Amino acid sequence: METMPSNPNVKMFRSRIINAGVWSISGHGLSQIIRLASNLVMTRLLVPEMFGIMAVANVFLVGLALFSDIGLKQNIIHSKRGDDPLFLNTVWAIQIIRGVIIWVLALIVSGALIFGSYTGWLSGNTVYADPLLPFVISAISFSAVINGFESTRLATSMRQLAQKHITSMEIASQLVGLIAMIIWASIDRSIWALVVGSIVGSTAKLVYSHTLLPGLPNRWEWDSVVFREVLNFGKWIFLSSITGFLFSNGDRLLLGGLVSSETLGIYSITFLMVNAIQLAVSKLSGAVVFPALSEVHRDQSWKLKDTYYKFRMWIDAGILFIVGFLVVAGDAIVDLLYDERFAAAGPMLQVLSLVLVTQRYALADQCYLAIGKPKYMSYLIIVRMIFLYVFVISGFHMYGMDGVLWGIVLSNFASVPASMYLKSRCNILDVKKEIIILPMLMPGAVFGMAVVLLVD
Repeated sequence: METMPSNPNVKMFRSRIINAGVWSISGHGLSQIIRLASNLVMTRLLVPEMFGIMAVANVFLVGLALFSDIGLKQNIIHSKRGDDPLFLNTVWAIQIIRGVIIWVLALIVSGALIFGSYTGWLSGNTVYADPLLPFVISAISFSAVINGFESTRLATSMRQLAQKHITSMEIASQLVGLIAMIIWASIDRSIWALVVGSIVGSTAKLVYSHTLLPGLPNRWEWDSVVFREVLNFGKWIFLSSITGFLFSNGDRLLLGGLVSSETLGIYSITFLMVNAIQLAVSKLSGAVVFPALSEVHRDQSWKLKDTYYKFRMWIDAGILFIVGFLVVAGDAIVDLLYDERFAAAGPMLQVLSLVLVTQRYALADQCYLAIGKPKYMSYLIIVRMIFLYVFVISGFHMYGMDGVLWGIVLSNFASVPASMYLKSRCNILDVKKEIIILPMLMPGAVFGMAVVLLVD
């Protein structure tokens, strides 16, 4: 790749990127296969309502995590002191404190939900009024404490593009959680199977992070200089995490108060399919693109734009092909994989897959982080969040679930003009390369037609 730093280590750097990319994508692919297999098994053992409750519980937990996110892993990857034991141990201490705070806040949220139900503030056939929800949140939130004790070796491995070790650890943890979930569900077909699987998986990841990954062991240390550096870098990540949570989870937050557990459970199946693609792009961006762009920016910043579009062309081609495929074949895929209780997820998938078109621009966020401008990422998320809440609420009241789905799609596209403007300001915009790859939608659609004909 001619865009990589032209120094004696260019071949080694390129090899590290390719190796990390292969491990990241193949590992994510295997992870999603396991996730799909788990989903197919559990949807046959549990009723849709349980997935609706679990979806909202996970949203609360993710929300509390993101509302306290100051970019600890990003700090380690970005900082010049990212290999300093004192720096790493201080970050580890901050991480532990954060995990405990998240758990306590989750218990407070659970208490508030119980109080709301007792006083009648929460009533009707919505997920928030379900008596199981606060207890599920209380139980699953303990995973935040477990995650807090994860080794910083995870972040240093990402910094060094050692994706092989990270992928092996994550797959092993996921399999342990899946086995625990299936064993529990075979004995007790209740929502607690999903909770137990999540907690066991987090525990396995904690153990593996300290035993399978290379690096120095963590111990409790505190340095005020490191703490201030972390806060200074993380303040914009904190803002983008809050707004990012309100945007990326706003659909389920709103639907939890608008629809029944069954409807949200069916929607969650659709969301999981689309989110699998989004997670693949995020995984590649965070584990490969961000470290690579950061290194390019440190060595030869004038080549950042070319490097950015080298990554973009490959990712755009894959995303657009998948979108074309899902728009045509989404209904057939759901009919093939799930029983009739989840049939409504098919048309939902065909519409919601359009969101993936805007996932092409996610790599720009990694550029903003690499050049030290995380505030730009925050600006874009705020725009998306505002449009999401306006479009989803108005869409639901006018057109029901169809209005919600199109509201989600339109809110994602609403930030595209702002994204183009910010990329232009950062000198990483090439309009021709933004447009030239769009025809990849057609091969995906043709492949989708072939699948529909084959299934029928």
